[in-house]
Amino acid sequence: VVPLGVVPSDCINALIAIEDAGFWEHSGVSLAGLARAAWVFVRSGRASQGGSTLTQQLVKNYFLNDERTIRRKAVEFAMALLLEARQSKPDILETYINLIYMGQNGSFQVRGWAAAADHYFGRDVQELSLPQCALMASIVNSPGLYNPFTKPENALKRRARVLDRMTDLKMIDAAQATRAKADPLPSRPQRALTEPAPYYVQAVRRQLQQQGVDDADGLRVYTALNLRAQEAAQQSVRTGLERLEGGFPLLKKLKAQGKRLEVALLAADPLTGQIQALVGGRNFGATQFNRAFDSHRQVGSVMKPFTYLASLGANAEDGAPYGPLSPLKDDPFTYKYQGQSWSPRNYDGKHFGEVPMYFALKESLNAATAKLGIAVGLEHVVDLSRRMGVQSKMDALPSLTLGAFELFPWEVLQAYGVISRFGSLVPLTYVLRAEDLSGRTLFEYAPRAEQVVEPDTMAVLVGMMKQTLANGSARGVRAGGFLHPAAGKTGTTNDKKDAWFAGFTPYHTAVVWVGFDDNTSHGLSGASGAVPLWTAYMKAYGASFPPDDFTWPDGAQAATVSGDLLQALNVPPERGAEAGTLPAAVELVFKRGLVPAGAVVGVPGAAGAGN
Repeated sequence: VVPLGVVPSDCINALIAIEDAGFWEHSGVSLAGLARAAWVFVRSGRASQGGSTLTQQLVKNYFLNDERTIRRKAVEFAMALLLEARQSKPDILETYINLIYMGQNGSFQVRGWAAAADHYFGRDVQELSLPQCALMASIVNSPGLYNPFTKPENALKRRARVLDRMTDLKMIDAAQATRAKADPLPSRPQRALTEPAPYYVQAVRRQLQQQGVDDADGLRVYTALNLRAQEAAQQSVRTGLERLEGGFPLLKKLKAQGKRLEVALLAADPLTGQIQALVGGRNFGATQFNRAFDSHRQVGSVMKPFTYLASLGANAEDGAPYGPLSPLKDDPFTYKYQGQSWSPRNYDGKHFGEVPMYFALKESLNAATAKLGIAVGLEHVVDLSRRMGVQSKMDALPSLTLGAFELFPWEVLQAYGVISRFGSLVPLTYVLRAEDLSGRTLFEYAPRAEQVVEPDTMAVLVGMMKQTLANGSARGVRAGGFLHPAAGKTGTTNDKKDAWFAGFTPYHTAVVWVGFDDNTSHGLSGASGAVPLWTAYMKAYGASFPPDDFTWPDGAQAATVSGDLLQALNVPPERGAEAGTLPAAVELVFKRGLVPAGAVVGVPGAAGAGN
């Protein structure tokens, strides 16, 4: 929103000259203009002149529609007369300049001359020159027909007409008009994004509303949007969904039936909580439903790290503190509660018997995880999740341990941000600051970090989650070419309606969800559906950061566990290895003083940093 006083007089004169030369004299309706339009219609047989005043155009754009009926036109006349009787000419003109439609920028409308000046010329409206003002006045009549980027010949002719009209009305002289006609049209600007970020802007608006910021009089909003991250996110989503729909027979069939696989991708700076990229769907033009913060979906195994985290501050039945090598029993069982029976099964139906905790997590073993959650207390898991930013309803039922409840993707990003910061909660934000047009600050993001989980405990979890990418359920990340140190967890619901991956490096955290809006089963797992999109995004943006490993807190230390020790703990060889082969040594993180005998302590992050 700009006050009329900052708009160059050339712009005001150009608009009045071509659209409503009698604006300062009429009372809302120009009888002369109507007569002229009627005469042209009689002579040519078509309505080549509208006859509408600027006041009528404002009424039509603000209150009415483009319906071409005598009744609608009569209402427009009456409202224009009323508006002129109640508002001053400058007020009407200022409202018009701030409201009028001036074109399209991807999914966004360009509304008002301030937005149009930035869109077409990359400058503030008060900086516009005479030829630029004349072009703006040309665009008003038909933004599609006189778009200088797509219809340059039309734009030049229309601009010349505006300049000639200004000359006729003695607003400029002939020499000024000649020089202005020779001025080149603007070229299409080079954007950092190939298309706008509509879902992100939607999220910004929502946060401003939640903060009680009123945008009625115009705002300057400074966001956390990172253009490179957003471009990488949009490209990864676009190509990733096309590959999934082209590579899986079920998805091909569903696409042929008109079903379109949908997605949410959110990414943030884990240190600041600033959301740098957001994709809420594959096509904002088709649907404005923002899956990143409005889609409530079952999370599946993305929840499992919270169950393991709850155990790391407790002791096992033998009195020993839980750690990465603590034995868990992975075998079928039935749990009875509240008159019900529950029997969890592993994803592929295979059970491993007694295995170390880190192995159960990286392989996403349902039976072992469920037993662990029940042993440490379901209420404890709920409480821990709440402290890490989860707000959705969570019931302390045994299926909670396997993620049989619904979260919003932004909640997953919030909670995984806490993991990546070793237990420190920093609220997420899209908006850094909002000001009114006078420069007064209306909102400023000033987060306070809150330590909700002990850093040493969280470091142990992160060490285990690194193994998920090294050779666990998310090993596709490494196969896909993203080799920076990272940790994360896949998520797949039993009915294969939701596929997730949430992962992070020391510098960046990202969450991907893939599914159908109507809950159709897509047959994808987190590994096959979400991991490829996450990997493509992180290769495009996350790889721009140094390949540094996590810096462990003072109370935790990394240690390499040998294949001999792992074999003794019933860890099988790597996939594809010959029978009898020792499992590969792994780097895990332990609380200081709890490193088991046989594990070799090294410089934190040095051993197996690529894992």
